[in-house]
Parts: sequence; C-alpha cells; structure tokens
Amino acid sequence: MELNRRQFLKGGALLGGAAAIGGVAAGCSPSGSGSKSAAAASSLPAGTVQADFDASVVELPAITKFDEEKEYDIVVVGAGTAGVPAALSAFEEGATVAVLQKANEAQANGNGSCGIILEESTETGVLEFMQSWRAAGGYRMNWDLLKFFMDHSGETNNWIIKRSDEAGFPPYSASATKTTYPDGSYCTAVLKSFGPKPKNHKDLMVALAELAAKKGVEFFYQTPAVQLVVESDGSVSGVVGKSGGKYIKFKAKKAVIIAAGDYQNNESLVSRWSPDVSRFGRKQTDRTGDGILMAMAAGAQMTPVNHAKTMHDMDAQPMMMTSLPFMALDQNGKRFMNEDIPMASWDLALRMRKDVDDPGVFFRIFDNDFVAKYKAKSSIESLENYIPGFKQDPYNVYPSLIDTHRAETLDELAKELGIDAAALKESVDKWNKACEAGADNEFGLAPDKMKPIDTPPYWGTRQWIRCSAINSGVEINANCQVLNAKGEVIKGLYSVGSGAGDLCGGLEWNLAQGGLCCGSYMTMGRYAAIHAVTGDVKPKDPVSVEDVREKWEKKA
Repeated sequence: MELNRRQFLKGGALLGGAAAIGGVAAGCSPSGSGSKSAAAASSLPAGTVQADFDASVVELPAITKFDEEKEYDIVVVGAGTAGVPAALSAFEEGATVAVLQKANEAQANGNGSCGIILEESTETGVLEFMQSWRAAGGYRMNWDLLKFFMDHSGETNNWIIKRSDEAGFPPYSASATKTTYPDGSYCTAVLKSFGPKPKNHKDLMVALAELAAKKGVEFFYQTPAVQLVVESDGSVSGVVGKSGGKYIKFKAKKAVIIAAGDYQNNESLVSRWSPDVSRFGRKQTDRTGDGILMAMAAGAQMTPVNHAKTMHDMDAQPMMMTSLPFMALDQNGKRFMNEDIPMASWDLALRMRKDVDDPGVFFRIFDNDFVAKYKAKSSIESLENYIPGFKQDPYNVYPSLIDTHRAETLDELAKELGIDAAALKESVDKWNKACEAGADNEFGLAPDKMKPIDTPPYWGTRQWIRCSAINSGVEINANCQVLNAKGEVIKGLYSVGSGAGDLCGGLEWNLAQGGLCCGSYMTMGRYAAIHAVTGDVKPKDPVSVEDVREKWEKKA
C-alpha cells in the first residue's frame, strides 16, 4: 500500500517505523514424529535477537498439535515475484504444489525485468557484461549467483513472456539491447515491463497466480507460514501455516521454497543488517523478514553486512530525468550536496542530513529550457503527466506519487513546493552566479553540469527517496539451496527472491544494466523449483527465443 507523498508531508509521518511493522511472535513451533523444533524454546537462533521475532509472525516454541495436515511435493512460502514463478514451474515439472501467502492475494513491486539471451551473445561478451555489473556493484556481487542469472534468465524471460500472455497480461513493452565491446564480443539482453502504470509486477503475479491455480497449484491466502518442520538430521520436511488461529502442517516430500520477501519493515533486522535504511521511509508494508527468520531458526546464516538496498523515487518525475544534475535543495530551500550523483545513490548523501525526521524528502529545481540545456530525453509534454491534477488521465504514472510542479515565478513555485520563497530565490541566485562564473564554490559541481535557472516557467520536483527493497538474506548456493553455518546444504530447503543470498553485494542495488532485480527473482524462483523437483536445472518444456521473438519491439 502506497502513502500519498502529499499526505506524508502534511502529516509529518515516517513510514517504515513501528507503525509499518506487522505481526507479533505468538510463541509456538513444529515437532512431532521424527521432527524437532527449529529452535529450542529457551534460546534464539544464532544471529538473531528477540526483537527480530517480535516484529514477525514466526513462532519459535515447538508446535506439537495441528488442526490439519496436508502433503505436497513442493511447498512455496510467499506468492510474489519469485514465489509465483516457483510454484508454476514446479507444477509444470510434474510436482504437486501448495503456496502459503500471508496477504489475501499475490504481492510484488517493480515493473521492469531483464533476461540475457545467450543464443545471441558471445561467450566473452557474457563475461564482459558480468564484469560491468560487478563494477557497478562495487565488485561485491556474488559470482555464483550472477552466473546463475546469466545462464538461466534468458529462458526465464521467454517463459515469463509466454505465460503472461497465456494469463492475459502480456508485457506492454519488451525490447532487445545488444551491447558490443571493443574486442567485437557482445551480449544481448531483453528488458520487459508490465503496465502501463499504475499496473506493475503485482498485477502480473496476480494474473500468473490465477493461471497457476487454474492448472492445479493450491494457494492458501491469509495463511502465513510461522515455522519450518525440521527433522532430527537437520533436513526440512515441511512448514506450518496459521489460518484463523488454526495450525496447518504442510508436508513437503521434495522441498520447501521460501519466497517470503525482504525485511524492510522489521526495524530490528534493519538496524543490524542494513543500517543505512533506518532513517528512510519504506515503500512496502508487512515485509518483516518472516522467511529469513524461519530459515535462520532451521540453521541458516545471514549473508555479510552491508546488505544492498533499493532506494528510489522514479515516480515523482520521469525516470530519465533523475540522471540530470538539477539544483537540489533541502526543506529549508538550501543546497546540501553535489548534484552529480545517480539516483540509486542519492540516499548516501541524504542520510547525512540530521535536521529532519525523514532525510529522503528534498527538491530539485530547473527551468523551462531544461531539454536544450541538459539534452534531456524527456519532453515538456511528457513531464506534464507528472504535475498533480494537470491532466485528467495522466499516462503511465502512479497518480498518488507524481510530484512535479510548474509556476511562472519562483515565489509561486515555492508555494507549490511548500518551501520558503526567500530561501529558494537566494539559492537560485547563488546557483546562477556560480554558472556565470564557471565555478561551484559550495560543493564543486563540474561547470559543464551547471545550467542557469533563468527561463520561466520554473519547475520543481518534490522527491521522496524511500526503500523499495532490501536485496540480501540468508546464504544460498548457486542452486538457491539454503546453507548452514558450515556452508553445508540444509536438505529440503531453498530460498529465492529478495530474502535470498547476496547477488548484488554493493551498498546500492545497481541499475547499470537495468532489470536485474526482478529478473533475478523470477529466475531464482523458476530454476530453484526445477532443481527441487528434478535435481537438475533443465526445464521439461523450455521456452525458446523463437517462441516469443515476435513480442519484442525490436530485434538485437
């Protein structure tokens, strides 16, 4: 659920604190014939503290009585960007499948995902593409998981396109991009989006979940998983769900696949594993790290700090404009940073602001000649879609999140933005003088990136940087099998999506190539399921490039 940014500013609330934390520990956990509790009632799993569980639905003391028992080959925990593809893929491989979902429908965020087309790439080009991603991630990317993505994302991309078409929600945009390197090698990626906005991956996953249910996958909504069933040898044989106060034991003959999302709304986990996020708002709700905590109760380990996070605001104005070094002002109308910084890293500068509750709110100011001055790819007409109330039916936006304003004078613009007019005009005057002098003596912005704000009407965007996802979780191997403290596979347990591994180990989830985040989650879900059912990573009915090439807007 999204909070309208203007409601936020009027109310002064900070989304993502205690009010956004859902669920409490109720105090129970599985055991029974041949099983043991995932953690002793008197102790906590290694690497956790009690506050982690206080913010989660996960239960620690052993659950010994069940109101109902069910048995499947595969049990998936979570119906999202990774969980729904996992469930549908497992079913297609011949497995019986159950999906436990805490919410009343499938949940997901994001809108773009990519896949690497190996058939239209050279071997060296693929390796160079991987290296470019590693560089963008500060060289902390997990090579095994990155290779897993490169090897399998292309087929997953084709499969998603075909299944989404079958589900009646095909991509509204899909195109191939061929990256060629100086040595002549090349790598081809397909980036696809679902929408147009306000529709996105949630609508896609709802459609795919409905398709999966029609085929035979059983979904149990409003049934959170509260504990794994762990055998005496440490293997996982099922999961306990809770529905209406009743405990249901879901036996998994082959595997449990955890796809329960990240932990951005669990402040205890955030403070230790992704502390940079602590002072920022959160775009999602009820992401309390339940799957991560269940896995840790079964012996899993967290990946090392710092966990990469996605800190975005691509909704207040067109995404392409976030790369332009417009003058940045704080709530007092004062400049506070060098504007030559990519949006994915804005938070690293914003977090230093100690005078506000939420440092993610700031303003970017420019004038009506921005297209010529910055060689911008966005037009004034497209920017008008982002003016609240300007168009009756703005195209391809989230109406509650657009927050760009236009005014004939700086005084009027200041009123629109809710900042002090005198301070805004003083900052613009200093900026223009620095542009004329060719030197920024405040923050050292390069002269070629400074453009005077002197052509009315004037524009301003109220940005709101918040956390979309935290992209790390429990340690896994290249097949998404969960590992214990010794680096050994916990038999019968897989983890996929944002709570799994450390594909992007940098401070920020890098956007260098685009679509990696959701593309990797879909790939993890699909191929972890295939491996769990078959012991291999070869789908029974793979989808080829030629099966879906006609869906691409252009060919590589």
